[in-house]
Amino acid sequence: MSEQPLVPTPPVPTGVDGQEWANNLSEPSNYGGEAADRSREELVPGPDGAVLARFREILLQTDELDWADKTLAGLSHKALWRNEETEASISLIRFRKGAGIPLRHSHASNQFMFCLSGRYTYVPTGLTLTPGSFYWNPKGSLHGPTLAEEESVLLEIYDGPHYPTQPDWYTDPADAH
Repeated sequence: MSEQPLVPTPPVPTGVDGQEWANNLSEPSNYGGEAADRSREELVPGPDGAVLARFREILLQTDELDWADKTLAGLSHKALWRNEETEASISLIRFRKGAGIPLRHSHASNQFMFCLSGRYTYVPTGLTLTPGSFYWNPKGSLHGPTLAEEESVLLEIYDGPHYPTQPDWYTDPADAH
């Protein structure tokens, strides 16, 4: 089996049956990201030799996570969750003031963003995300370039793969996930 990290089974909560607690794990799944990496309790064999994991409910304190820089200057992220089979994902992304995505592009799935802080603008259309804004970019819709008018933090969700091909602005293929 894979060397994926496992966490110890948490103690049985008061008022919960011990047998229920022992069996209260998710279906086997192939999840990645900080939430999964901090909460795998059991590894099980999957199809074609894949190693799958089982999980419980998960609480992640995002302020305890470090920002990971991407190869596009001024962009960093905290990868919270990813379904490795469908490539759906949830991340916090941060654009430093003046940074942004340099070219018009489309995505291979729906992109959803919720602005937590800052001002993040889609230059051609003038759409500006401010705290509390929800943005949906439907699969295949061209958008961008973008500009962070001030440091901006966004919750970004994809319901499948990010890009049909790796964008030129990333030199590391992992940045396109």
